[in-house]
Amino acid sequence: MRIELMVNKNNVPEDTFQQVESEFTRRMAIFWPDALVRVRLGGANDLSVLGGLKEDKQQVELQLEEMFDEADDWLEQPSYDM
Repeated sequence: MRIELMVNKNNVPEDTFQQVESEFTRRMAIFWPDALVRVRLGGANDLSVLGGLKEDKQQVELQLEEMFDEADDWLEQPSYDM
């Protein structure tokens, strides 16, 4: 199975993108350890699941939604020293 997440490059700073890439890849490996997971920057937000069942795509969508719902727990915010 191949799971690809495209993140809009206009809305995500580079350091945040790296965190999203890491967290998404980690979460997908829990359920689909043999899946090829790719996260990339693009012109829009998009999710593709190829080679899996319809239920797999639904589960990936749920995991992605949960990941962003829990972003306060894993997404490190930059600290600004004044």
